[in-house]
Amino acid sequence: MLKLNITFYTALLGVFASTNSIAAESNSLDLSLQELLNVEVTSVSKQKQPLSNSPAAIYVVTSENIHNSGATSIPQALRDVPGLHVAQIDSQKWAISSRGFNGRYNNKLLVLMDGRTLYSPVFSGVYWEVQDTLMADIERIEVIRGPSAAMWGANAVNGVINIITKHSADTSGGYAELGAGDYEQGFAGFRYGSTLSDNATSRMYVKGHNKDSLEHDQQDLGDYLVGPSTSVDKDNDWTHLQVGGRVDIELETGTSLMLSSDWYRTQMQQTSYYPTLVGPSYLEYNSDEVNSDGFNLLSKFTKALSPTSQYSLQTYYDYAKRDDDWYGFSSETLDIDFQHQLLLGQNHNIVWGLGYRFIKDDFDPSTIIVSSESASTRTNLWSTFVRDEMTLIDDELWLTLATRVEHFDYTGFEIQPNIRLMWQLNKKNNLWASVARAIRTPSRVENNLSVNAQNIPPSVESPLVSIWVAGNENYQSEEIISYELGYRVTPAKKWSFDSTIFYNDYDQLRSALNSTTDFSTFPNYISQYLTFENDLKGHNYGFEFSSMWAATDDLQFKLNYSFIQNEFGENQSQNTDAPEHMLSTMMDWSITDDIDLNLVWRFMGDAYVINTNDLSTKTIDSYHGLDIGLHWAVTPDVLLSAFGKNLLHPAHLEYEGENYQFPYRVGPSYYVKASLTF
Repeated sequence: MLKLNITFYTALLGVFASTNSIAAESNSLDLSLQELLNVEVTSVSKQKQPLSNSPAAIYVVTSENIHNSGATSIPQALRDVPGLHVAQIDSQKWAISSRGFNGRYNNKLLVLMDGRTLYSPVFSGVYWEVQDTLMADIERIEVIRGPSAAMWGANAVNGVINIITKHSADTSGGYAELGAGDYEQGFAGFRYGSTLSDNATSRMYVKGHNKDSLEHDQQDLGDYLVGPSTSVDKDNDWTHLQVGGRVDIELETGTSLMLSSDWYRTQMQQTSYYPTLVGPSYLEYNSDEVNSDGFNLLSKFTKALSPTSQYSLQTYYDYAKRDDDWYGFSSETLDIDFQHQLLLGQNHNIVWGLGYRFIKDDFDPSTIIVSSESASTRTNLWSTFVRDEMTLIDDELWLTLATRVEHFDYTGFEIQPNIRLMWQLNKKNNLWASVARAIRTPSRVENNLSVNAQNIPPSVESPLVSIWVAGNENYQSEEIISYELGYRVTPAKKWSFDSTIFYNDYDQLRSALNSTTDFSTFPNYISQYLTFENDLKGHNYGFEFSSMWAATDDLQFKLNYSFIQNEFGENQSQNTDAPEHMLSTMMDWSITDDIDLNLVWRFMGDAYVINTNDLSTKTIDSYHGLDIGLHWAVTPDVLLSAFGKNLLHPAHLEYEGENYQFPYRVGPSYYVKASLTF
């Protein structure tokens, strides 16, 4: 078990004990409804524009939302975004997706932090447990539901999550937090921001936590797993330590440079099972400590060429290493991105860019995962994009045409176009529409790795059969054509409504078909191979709704609801279906100048998980829960908070990993937190 720095805890406690000027980062409803609607977002068009005029299904989680909810991780901060299915798998792992295809290895949602892609090239998804930063340093999280590949590239199929941290000038001085509870056994964070010169600011941070195991119930296992698994340890606690910093330099008027870096180390207790050639169960159970560590370096140079033109050059390097008990890998990513924005004439707002990404990954073969190529592979991704926002009628009607062209080593050239229309009917009513094509490129697993999915015990009729799912170098990108129509209205000063209807048509979805049988090991066993193909298709459609009511300056309510109908048929090899209904209500109330209350009630409909070992489908029953957060500003500089999570419902499953992983139940939990600024 990784031990957090005791000296750090001691120093932190000393700061709490000795500081007279202790502060809360925020303890009130800081943003009015109008300010929230005018929040500038950048994820839709790669340039700033008001949320209310963005032609996309976009939702913003503000720093105030994060503070009020008491979220201690990025997945927790995303729990109540409309149309986003956020589910905890065990103490460490999360499944997060928009409009279906959720799972531990969801690969159709692009996630970025300050422009750095957070996906793993091994399976094209996100290891959420190692994506972190000091939560108080997050400026906002922009969540786009629906394709946005013309702007952000492959894998932005069902949405984009863009995590944007604060400028270092906005985090000057000291901030510290310390908390503990039952599941949240202990967490602490410290940040200090300083002014380096008249033109430069910086901040450094360190954070760490220790989270307890979630509850495991044998009833949640399949019958073939119950007996052999009783003797294995089911602990799944974990510890995480992370440090980082950021520097912002104003080189000259209109020219700036941003540098940032993060380093993390995490240790997780995991229990898994996987096929073996040894009977009688032909399954091996293992409880082990899993280590993961990584770091990144990012720079972004921005220069204004004129009042109507500027360019930026962003580069980053990212290293990640992971040692699960049944596989391990390390990856290195180098990414270069150039972007130029200019106004052309009176009616054309143009953004274009060039990009290159180099990925090197080293895979550690195991008894259940082998590579048909070298353990170390290198891939290249080249890209270019252009977007033209045309003003058709001044201050009323805009048409946006955009497309991205990419060349990826596995699939060659891909084109991802998008057309959007924004119509501001009047100051209270906005209508938008979009048609987009996006693709999800193959991961290394789908290209050149083979996974031992299942071993079928021998019988009178058959020897032991080892089932392998093999990558295919001819496997192509999955694709979507999406149609969206959105409507935003502010009927009164204190009311707002945001709604979207959508239809998604998926093609070339992943399938696994029988290919060859290897008898070379007969009579001990035979190996049956299934190969990844692109033979499946399907569609879904639905409706998403979000409303906010500022009852008074001190009391706000939100209501989020989404409905989706899934039409994918049988024999799917991935989790296509989203919960049909998702609903959440939120209340933020400044009871007095010193006391704030946050309440969230959510309902999640039935979810469905495909076990990729045998393609069986399991239903995760619907559930509901209540979160409570109470904040007390003891002085203008110190804040004490208490939180209850997942209340009013007994421990339950929220989701399961697709394979090799034990199910765990999420139950009620409590923790307290003290935070200060100085």
